[in-house]
Amino acid sequence: MRDYTPEYESFRDDAVAVINGLAVVIALAGTWTRPIYMGIIGAIVALFGYLLNPRSKGGHILAVILITIFAILETWWWQGKHIF
Repeated sequence: MRDYTPEYESFRDDAVAVINGLAVVIALAGTWTRPIYMGIIGAIVALFGYLLNPRSKGGHILAVILITIFAILETWWWQGKHIF
């Protein structure tokens, strides 16, 4: 078991996880609001999280894009609203 002390503990991974989670939440909010605008904002936040983590493979960016596409289709087909 690793010994965690304040001088060795890194909060960068925690901060990246919070940023990527925020990006997904923003993209999910697009199902209730304007999905294209929220998708773009979510993608920018996910890109920021991607740039903070050098080992990242970009999975959160793909998740935000897929959620945005689903939100656009859901808003346009099932709700009959405008997407812009």
